[in-house]
Formats: sequence, C-alpha cells, structure tokens
Amino acid sequence: MIHIDHITIPAHDVEGAAQFLCDILDLPKAEPDGPDSDMRCVTVSANSSVLYYPSRTSSSHHVAFRVDANTFLHVVDRLREKSVLFGNDPEENNGQTTDPQGGHGRVYVHDPNGHVFEVLA
Repeated sequence: MIHIDHITIPAHDVEGAAQFLCDILDLPKAEPDGPDSDMRCVTVSANSSVLYYPSRTSSSHHVAFRVDANTFLHVVDRLREKSVLFGNDPEENNGQTTDPQGGHGRVYVHDPNGHVFEVLA
C-alpha cells in the first residue's frame, strides 16, 4: 500500500501560508518543523500533511483536497466569511458558485503565495 506522507510547498511567509490553509480547511494550527524550525507543518489527516518551506521565489503549485459534502459546505462558508475569493474554475475566483455544492462540489482558491488549492466533495 502506498500513501502520500507529505507534500512540500514553497512560501515567502511560511507561517502566514500555513495559517491560511488551516483557516480555510479548519485544521489545527501548523507546527514548526525542520532542523531550524523555519518550516511549518499542516496536518491534514492522521497520515498526511502539507509542509511549507521558506523560499524567496516559487512557482505555483496545485493541491486538491477531497472532503465529504458537509465539510465542503463548511469550507465554502468559511471562504465567504473571510472574504477569500474562490470559484469553480482555477482562473475565475469570483466568490461565486454555480450550485449549492459550489460547482458540483468543487471550488478553487489561491493562497497568498499564488498556489491553487482545490477543495472537492
């Protein structure tokens, strides 16, 4: 059996990037990580995490999170509450959805570092 343990993502501000992800997915606070504690680890589930590492430059990454329908609705509500732009297409973050499930249960949001997070039910 193979599982993804963690994904590493570059960030200009690792603490801010990690907090953004924790906020939209309602996850516990990120923990310091790495030999110098300059990285932040966001635990997504018991066996997987997103690890942010400091970088002055970075290219955009796309990470998709599958959630159940109830969690999806809560994510969309949190995005609206926090006035975070999102949409049903990674290129159109207009804060709108085409149905109550956020476009057939899928929304895209850009984090402050330009990474694209997809949340789908």
